[in-house]
Amino acid sequence: MIISSIKYIKSRLTLNSKLSILKIKNTGVDEDEIPFIELENGKIFFGLKSSQKDKKYYNILPKKMKRKLPFYAYKVALDIVIRYYEAGLMLGGPKKEMYYKVKADDYIAEMGAYMGHYTIYLSEKVGNTGKVIAIEPIPDNIKILEKNIKANNITNVSIVKKGVWKEKDEMTFNREEGDTQSSSLQIKYKKNNTFTVPVDSLDNILEEQNVNHIDFMLIQLNGVEYEALMGLTKIEPKNFAIAARYSEKGKEETVDKILKLLNKRDYTSFVEKEKFVFSKK
Repeated sequence: MIISSIKYIKSRLTLNSKLSILKIKNTGVDEDEIPFIELENGKIFFGLKSSQKDKKYYNILPKKMKRKLPFYAYKVALDIVIRYYEAGLMLGGPKKEMYYKVKADDYIAEMGAYMGHYTIYLSEKVGNTGKVIAIEPIPDNIKILEKNIKANNITNVSIVKKGVWKEKDEMTFNREEGDTQSSSLQIKYKKNNTFTVPVDSLDNILEEQNVNHIDFMLIQLNGVEYEALMGLTKIEPKNFAIAARYSEKGKEETVDKILKLLNKRDYTSFVEKEKFVFSKK
């Protein structure tokens, strides 16, 4: 517990030091009381309000930074660094583009898209002739995702408001109280909230999007990454980045199941930090 706390403090201090890369033009709160930051490059990012536990880290920022960044937008700034600039499969984890660099004209399938900060980056990279399919099942995340797409006048992103599973269904998601990132079909939390959302297979989702190829597929599903791949049989993405961080207790590791499945499908795979799978055709 002490080690985890030390790691958390170090990671927060490191993030604070990286906030200097943000060239902040403007900040504000919209009619729904959702904070946003506009950067000098013209990009606008909506996100979560800062919480009281963020206060002590905000207070140690240089005065010059705090003049540009009010406390209510501090958490948004952190998320911009983590997702738009850093873009790892988790905080401190390997970069999503570690083995494949997104380029113009690419077709990308991103799950879960969360609030869309990395989606904005992908949209820039693929350009007008590419496409990003942003898959996100959680209603409050979708609300912010849609704001980010609209605010940046993005036309090459299609939002899919579903969870990913091996077949079409309705299922119960679990989420830790107060944590917008923790939603999972597999994991249950100590302070567990539940809600029902539609889920579907990747075969069905991609067919509905009229897509016949995917250049890069990002899978971050908090425990059901293997099931997502089971529902993907009609299209063979050229590249994968998969965060296989969770496994059912007493059962085969998710990473091992994914490697076996992708090997049968003739992919070459690489594992980073034991829990992250990168594959290519």
